Amino acid sequence: EGVAEVWLSSEDTGAYGIDLQTSLSALLLRLIPVLEKRPFASLRVGMTNPPYVLDQLDTLAEVMEHPQIYAFLHVPVQSGSNEVLGATRMNREYTV
Repeated sequence: EGVAEVWLSSEDTGAYGIDLQTSLSALLLRLIPVLEKRPFASLRVGMTNPPYVLDQLDTLAEVMEHPQIYAFLHVPVQSGSNEVLGATRMNREYTV
């Protein structure tokens, strides 16, 4: 009652649901009807790393078009170099 803003936050919000066979984007889709019952409430999504959201980007972009969800996703940029991100240095699963 009277909540103005909800933050979904964790060490890596994008990893939500991996152990539950669901996803962050599925959770956000389920939260939209709840938000709509509270027209003055808004939702923010916390930090996420690329490996956990790359396959959810289309749905996340769609969800973030909702007027009650902040269209902002905190994704840490660790390097602008594929060489640095690659197997011999940082061993990340993604490239620029």
